[in-house]
Amino acid sequence: MYQTHGARGSQLVLVPFNQASRQDVTSLIDYIYSEAGLNWDLDFVLPFAAIPELGHDITELDTQSELAHRAMLTNVMRLVGTIAEHKKSRVYSHPTLCVLPLSPNHGAFGFDGHYSESKLGLETMFSRWHSEPWSEYMTISGAVIGWTRGTGLMSANNVAAARVEQMGVRTFSAEEMAFCILALLHPRMYAMAARSPVWADMSGRFVHYPHVTQQVRSLHKALAQMRNILKAAAIDARADFGLIADDAAERAYGLNTVSVRANHRFAFPPVKPYSELRSLDLEGMVNLDKVVVVTGYGEVGPFGNAETRWEMEAFGEYSTEACIELAWIMGLIKHHNGRIAGQNYTGWVDAKTNEPVADRLIKQRYEKHILEHTGIRVIEPELIDGYDPNMKHSMRELQIEHDMEPFEASEDEARQFQLRNGDRVRVWEKGGAWFVQFLKGAVLMVPKAHRFDRTVAAQLPTGWDATRMGIPANIASEVDPITSYALVATTEALVRSGITDPYELYAYTHVSQVGSSTGTAVGGLRSTKRVYAGRMLDTSQAPDVYQETFVSTPPAWINMLLMSSSGPIKTTIGACATGLASIDVA
Repeated sequence: MYQTHGARGSQLVLVPFNQASRQDVTSLIDYIYSEAGLNWDLDFVLPFAAIPELGHDITELDTQSELAHRAMLTNVMRLVGTIAEHKKSRVYSHPTLCVLPLSPNHGAFGFDGHYSESKLGLETMFSRWHSEPWSEYMTISGAVIGWTRGTGLMSANNVAAARVEQMGVRTFSAEEMAFCILALLHPRMYAMAARSPVWADMSGRFVHYPHVTQQVRSLHKALAQMRNILKAAAIDARADFGLIADDAAERAYGLNTVSVRANHRFAFPPVKPYSELRSLDLEGMVNLDKVVVVTGYGEVGPFGNAETRWEMEAFGEYSTEACIELAWIMGLIKHHNGRIAGQNYTGWVDAKTNEPVADRLIKQRYEKHILEHTGIRVIEPELIDGYDPNMKHSMRELQIEHDMEPFEASEDEARQFQLRNGDRVRVWEKGGAWFVQFLKGAVLMVPKAHRFDRTVAAQLPTGWDATRMGIPANIASEVDPITSYALVATTEALVRSGITDPYELYAYTHVSQVGSSTGTAVGGLRSTKRVYAGRMLDTSQAPDVYQETFVSTPPAWINMLLMSSSGPIKTTIGACATGLASIDVA
């Protein structure tokens, strides 16, 4: 409800509270009113905590009955009194409305312990409001709650609800009763309660049918008899069926088990009707050519994508759909449509064993692995070109103090060693092979390693592969990973906008007017590393690796592969030219 209807600046504060505990009642109100706590004043109070006492008549009253009585009567009064004391000490003149949960059941059902006594006791609050001084700070509305289906207190009587309505008693769903109770918070009802306590009869004419409880008991008894008869008949029929038919025939008449399937959706945000936006109309005051409208978003990050990341941030766990998506992203499962073990099968299979995996089993089978290899976690060297913070590489220059053993090399390498080290290297050719010997005084770069104090980072899910996302293998191997991430995120943003083919844009917009804008401080980091460290270490590099280091390269690939090389590219970051780039975009 808060996510759907919470206004800007509103807060939802949840605290543990046991209404049967005197200490909790005092601590809760102190927390709300004290400066060290929320320092708020209450507008409404709904002390609706209840403890069922089914099956307890007056000969079976026990500690459970006394606990329920304290929760539903004694501490409700204590709660009202504690609030009134705090308001009085702080000179709050705005009364707090307390909605009391009353009941038409004054012992008519029976076997419910102190329930009816608790509700009758709450009715004395109406007289107390006139005779006691706390009425200056508290107002009272009593909701006489009728037969409400689906609640914990009435669950045992749900089967009798239809019969009760035939007798003329109105029953309510939980949503209907909640709507009626919320009506007591309306400003008009609040103003009425400020003059005198409000009695709201929501019993559905329950009080006009004193014999309804006898009817309910008779119905329960009849249902129990029918259940026993049908059970006995089913047992007898099963025995007869087993004598004349085999197990296969019995299975044919058995129930089919339907397993839960995942329900993947690209949900669009609700769009408000124009009538609700009319008050925001600024026609003639805003240049619509400069207004930015967000229609979709995409993300490649440590939790997979925007959908799975939101689930972890909002709920602290992955749903079945999120586990399926992440298991596919990480290469743990793959989709299969064909024959397996001689039978047609369409669905998910384990990537290693090719065994079918039902949707409902993916979460329990792969969730532990997913949680260990997604999000912010200890660095996994295999994901970052072998970088291990426990063995961070560096080089140390050393000068040798004696001649080293000769080794064989190509002629080009031998000449290069001699060019760099001069007379501290001896090079010669023998039998068609070239040999190199480092002499005393030559300088060598010796690798070393040390432990780094940063061992945690936000890494992509282990197993993330650009080719699995639809990028051709030749392009994925050519471009920097940053470019792959940008392509995947852009595609997801288009899909979330309802655009499955970017060429749809050109049906409504000229090709020169569809562009892209990318903000970043650096280009491809892996390519930058290969340009500098790779060439320093003389490892082979792709001939076009340098172009992958540019800031403008990822948007250029997006423009070429997705937008067909049409439209402008705007980069909002330009190193020393950032100011100029920002002016150009503005």
